[in-house]
Amino acid sequence: MPVTIEDLSKTLNLSRSTISKALNDRGDVSPRTRERVLQAAHELGYQPSAAARNLRRQRTDKIGLVVNYPIHQVSDFLAEFIPGLATIAEEAAYNLILYTSMAGNETRITNLCRSREVDGIIVAWPPRLSETAALCRLMSDERMPHIVLPRRVPHDDVSYVAADHKEGARLLTAHLIKLGHRRIGFERLPEVFETDYDRHAGYTTALRQAGINYDPALVIAADSSDDDYEARTFNTLMALPQPPTAILFFTDPAAIKVLSLAKARGISIPDDLSITGFDGILSSGVTEPALTTVRQPLPQMGKLAVESLLRLIADETIEPQQHTLPVELIVRRSTGLHIRT
Repeated sequence: MPVTIEDLSKTLNLSRSTISKALNDRGDVSPRTRERVLQAAHELGYQPSAAARNLRRQRTDKIGLVVNYPIHQVSDFLAEFIPGLATIAEEAAYNLILYTSMAGNETRITNLCRSREVDGIIVAWPPRLSETAALCRLMSDERMPHIVLPRRVPHDDVSYVAADHKEGARLLTAHLIKLGHRRIGFERLPEVFETDYDRHAGYTTALRQAGINYDPALVIAADSSDDDYEARTFNTLMALPQPPTAILFFTDPAAIKVLSLAKARGISIPDDLSITGFDGILSSGVTEPALTTVRQPLPQMGKLAVESLLRLIADETIEPQQHTLPVELIVRRSTGLHIRT
């Protein structure tokens, strides 16, 4: 059984208030009494109640990480986000609490805010834009500090940390154009609102800069709720009368799956078809062939999200924290020269 202030009181024959004052270094306790209390607390293994301390301070020293996607779909990303999140949280003596599939549930989010289980919330992979805006308004009304990760939210009053998705897609498309590709397939994922918009803008910018006409037949809008959405994108593009010579997939996991599909169909990568992913997760470097991709700075994004949230917790009057981090083109063997005949 844990040792309580009542136990110390009985052991030392002192009142509970005197014990409490000594443990909290109050000035109206004599040095000798304080020394007796601290020595007894040490010998008996007394630990102060975190719940009681936090109640007095009106803080929990906890940050909620609300993940809106099924865990199996984002596990690779979480594996790289969480070390960054946890590092900064631990340095600030905060604990990180994981909540799954809550971001679209207004009742559960409201209860989380009102119960004050946490001091602030990171919403990872939030729902569609209108729902995200409503969710952020709800948390603001409940005076719950919050930040969105890893998507840009086009509202001046919403804090977020995101990567530069437009520049990432532009870099990948320009890389393929430099290799001689002119028919470049592009997978969209409209459900992720601004991320999809930014990447499509990067793709079209690279085509325009190279003087290549935009072909809507080469652009496929996918839906990740479909378990085979990568295969549908791949099969639709390859069934065109003039199929693409390169395809830019929305995520690394999608591109990795298509590497296997292409091999099963006897399509050589990159000799017959160049393939890229997006995200730069660790597994993208161990495929056969290794995947050309754009790396998001996931650990750094996690760190910045917690740092920004801690600033919002410390001062609710500061401006929203909005950050867009640079990305890095990683060229590997899944992309190669296209010789036009």
